[in-house]
Amino acid sequence: MATPLTLYVPIKQDQLSQAAAAYAQENFVQNVKAGLDASGIVHYARLSLIPNPSGSGTLGILLDTVFDGPMNPYLDYFWQNDGTKTAFQGIAAIALHAPEPPVTDQTGFENFIDKNNLNKKATDLYQAYALTVEMIVGSPEAGE
Repeated sequence: MATPLTLYVPIKQDQLSQAAAAYAQENFVQNVKAGLDASGIVHYARLSLIPNPSGSGTLGILLDTVFDGPMNPYLDYFWQNDGTKTAFQGIAAIALHAPEPPVTDQTGFENFIDKNNLNKKATDLYQAYALTVEMIVGSPEAGE
């Protein structure tokens, strides 16, 4: 069964945080591809910027992923990966309401994700197929 993560984090309105959010979004796929491919469980991942109502700047970051299995093994994999750990610490650093204490361990990371996850249960996801990433990538059609 696939599980959704819809991580919404309002961000600070200062120039540095705005620039960091824009950089993260512009380079998202390039920066996460190797780690997500290696995980073998992520179907989709997208980072979107939510615009301010005024139309100027970014109100928040929305990270939307769908992955195989339950949340904690997924989070464990990403906390153990230096690249994704650094990326999530970067998101926490520009968060409008930064976690207290700062995210420095896996428990803090899990708490931050849980607090900002808009989908608290896997049943929030419509799923048209019951195949895992491993099944899809391993299928003969995947090589076409």
